[in-house]
Amino acid sequence: MRDAIGIGALNVDLIYSVPDLTIAGKKYAPGAEVFEDENHFHQIKSELDKNGKIMKKSAGGSAANTMFAMARMGFEVGILGIVGDDDHGNFILESMGKVDKKHVKRFNMTGICISLISGEERSLIIFPNANDFFRVSDEDINYLNEAKIIHMTSFVHDSALKEQEKIVRQIDTEIMLSFDPGEIYASKGLKAIRPLLKRCDILLLGAREVEMLTSLDLIEGSRSLLELGPEIVVCKMGEKGSMIFTDTDEINIKSIETNVVDKTGAGDVYNAGFLAGILRNWPLEKCGNFASLVAARSIAEFGRDGYPDERSIAMYEGVQQ
Repeated sequence: MRDAIGIGALNVDLIYSVPDLTIAGKKYAPGAEVFEDENHFHQIKSELDKNGKIMKKSAGGSAANTMFAMARMGFEVGILGIVGDDDHGNFILESMGKVDKKHVKRFNMTGICISLISGEERSLIIFPNANDFFRVSDEDINYLNEAKIIHMTSFVHDSALKEQEKIVRQIDTEIMLSFDPGEIYASKGLKAIRPLLKRCDILLLGAREVEMLTSLDLIEGSRSLLELGPEIVVCKMGEKGSMIFTDTDEINIKSIETNVVDKTGAGDVYNAGFLAGILRNWPLEKCGNFASLVAARSIAEFGRDGYPDERSIAMYEGVQQ
């Protein structure tokens, strides 16, 4: 049995340093996660080649980042998704380390995520490509049923969301499901993702996504999401820390100061740290504190260079004793 299997879009991350978050005539909001079509991609890429500085090329995708971090920490994990039949696809598969990739399909062009970094602000621009053709087979369902935790993240296309609904109907009821909707799914609204919320055990999302989904403030919104199915709601607030909600508890987790180099993937690493604690049966506060620690360390370097490893858990457990 695997500790965890991730499901979500698989992308190549191209990380650029730019003077500001305006590119190809469009200003992107700090922290935004948006998607564009292929034509706009070429316009953006052309301008970045002239005015931006590429800092890092990295394999990415929210679920993939979380699984990669968990694999580095010593957990047995896998990934379910689709990449292109191209060099970017080869790069992603070669960059996944010890993550099991046997159920990653290949078709067309690999998804691309351009990360614009201006000072401490960043915006993500996503070009889904092959991810729009994500489909699940009976063999994939059997594979998922071998996991202790299934961790779901977003796709752009509605057809992929329908495939995830199929998954939650068919996986074994005793499997724990964690879900990070991101802005893409949050923008679709509660009705669109209700089947996933109803089945999920742990909901991990940002403060902005709580407000998008509920039109309520962070605390009231997070508590209202508990009523839809999750047993645990984790609200990530960046430099303000995070909060963990259950029916009986409300736990404040402090952020950890660090030198910010690249915020891309920080929330995914937080997820990895939190799920690592769940798998080790830690109390929720300890899960949150560890998640905050590894997320802070991850943003001090570009891409996946600062992701946690087995020493991170060993050192943390040693300090906590």
